[in-house]
Amino acid sequence: MSEWTVAKLAEQYRSGRLTRRRLIARMVSAGLGAPVIAGVLAACSAGSTNKGSGAAQAGTGSDASSGANDTFQPAKRGGGGTLKLLWWQGPSILNAHLSTGTKDSDGSRLFTEPLAAWDPDGNPFPILAAEIPSIEKGTLDKEGKSVTWKLKKAVQWHDGQPFTADDVIFTWQYTTDPATGSTRIANYSNVAAIDKIDDSTVKISFKDPTPYWQIAFFAGEGHVLPKHVLEPFKGKEARNAPFNLKPVGTGPYKIVDFRSGDLIIAEINQNYHVPNRPFFDRVELKGGGDATSAARAVLQTGDYDYAWNTLVADDLLLSMEKGGAGKTIIVPAASCETIHLQMADSTTEADGERATVKSKHPFFSDIKVRQAFAVAINRKLIAEAVFGRQGTAATYVVVNPKRFAPDGTFEYNLQKAAQMLDDAGWKKGPDGIRGKDGKRMKVLFQTSVNDIRQNAQAIIKKDLESLGIQVELKSVNDTVFFGGDPNNPDNINHFFADMQMYASTYSPDPQTYMRTWVSSLEGSGTDNIAQKSNGWSTPNYSRYQNPEYDKLWRQARAEMDPVKRADLLKQMQKLLVSDAVIIPLVNRTPAEAAKNNLQGMDLGPFESRLWKIAYWHRT
Repeated sequence: MSEWTVAKLAEQYRSGRLTRRRLIARMVSAGLGAPVIAGVLAACSAGSTNKGSGAAQAGTGSDASSGANDTFQPAKRGGGGTLKLLWWQGPSILNAHLSTGTKDSDGSRLFTEPLAAWDPDGNPFPILAAEIPSIEKGTLDKEGKSVTWKLKKAVQWHDGQPFTADDVIFTWQYTTDPATGSTRIANYSNVAAIDKIDDSTVKISFKDPTPYWQIAFFAGEGHVLPKHVLEPFKGKEARNAPFNLKPVGTGPYKIVDFRSGDLIIAEINQNYHVPNRPFFDRVELKGGGDATSAARAVLQTGDYDYAWNTLVADDLLLSMEKGGAGKTIIVPAASCETIHLQMADSTTEADGERATVKSKHPFFSDIKVRQAFAVAINRKLIAEAVFGRQGTAATYVVVNPKRFAPDGTFEYNLQKAAQMLDDAGWKKGPDGIRGKDGKRMKVLFQTSVNDIRQNAQAIIKKDLESLGIQVELKSVNDTVFFGGDPNNPDNINHFFADMQMYASTYSPDPQTYMRTWVSSLEGSGTDNIAQKSNGWSTPNYSRYQNPEYDKLWRQARAEMDPVKRADLLKQMQKLLVSDAVIIPLVNRTPAEAAKNNLQGMDLGPFESRLWKIAYWHRT
């Protein structure tokens, strides 16, 4: 079995023991593309180290504000023609409460809205709310027991019906009904009651003191739903609602046509509740394809106005920008490209279910093996050679805001990893593959279809193979991988593999994000672990079970002292890394592509790219 790694080749090249031609040929044979090979060569020139900062902060890049200081004040609504958007992960459903995917939350945001959103600095911005609650105004309880929302008046649903407090209450009831199968149920699980004060005022009471009261009705998880449309579809009929494909909302645009995974066509809402907004008369959101073609369609040809998440090798992006049609916008980090390790056995079936919580992974159940895998992955090389401006090597999963980022460094050491596997009893056999008790060390490593992710996979595969680990790579169509379909075994929810890699975003308070590894929300059972009984709708796909972690999460959920609470969230991250249930790979600073004349996007790390779509305009 070949034991060369990309890092070894780079070292041989730097020392003159390997020619440039030979270096390139070996990397091509491993499945690495030209852009990442160029990145490796550049990294060789710059030099590299094996240690990295866990709290490294990325720069903001070209035009990062993308309209934050925009002074455009339209005198009328509309008149801007058609806005053409490219989402290479095409939305598959337009009900944000029934999907795990960012793409679906983004697509839904054209039509449905939360009470409030996060601006680029992590401050709350009212959308359907008339104002942001505060202790000073008497609308926020200082002990975290309740919050009172004052709603905008005279807001209409797209069908002309009035938006009222009843819709807010219904959204809570709809989302928390277990039969609905909402992927946002945990955001509302600590709500004890919502009282209607009047048609434009609701009071939310919490079961426990809740420092992160913004968890409900905020951002992509907080879209308010129309009671008069969805009430017959609450519960087990939720996924049969016509609304899911033809939503009725309060947003700046109304649905014209939707082809799942392919195209959204929307027209201006002439009764939108913000005066003289939106600017564009029509929005066409094209889905599918790939990140490279999406970036090219904006930066080079100018056929589209905006492309989301242009996860493309950095030198290729820079080359495209020379076309002059568009610009790259680098958004500050609020997501981490992470490798998740499966704690259950996904290769066997028990009680009609694969990866059941009752099973144990044949080798990842051993912490020594997990820690060996963590040491064996060259995060710095992947960040520099594969992600470029779009990422920095990660030690922990949260780096923004800084108060939640622990101090520390990661380590890359293949010799140490080999010794750790030897110590755990996994020895190399005659064929070079490690084994123990008659079992071979083989991993199925899955992620979505994307050039950058496939290049990262190829580097990781070579490192693991050099240790005697057999690696099978799997790439899944992004619409399927992030779709959340309870009947599709190839998505992240089911996680029927040994390793999977993807990026998740987090809000200015990472409490909800850190729920990803909680096994029980209330202290017993496995209610937060994805499994057949809950339609794989809960976020703990790794089937990780650690009572200490669960306890820290519940303490943080109720801790009102901000300093103590930040420390608890730091402890949780450190525990995840020391337990090696995750391997933080790259803190993502995503690149978006926009035409030069497109303004007003006001992009930030914590929100949907379309959170302020009503304010977009052309110069």
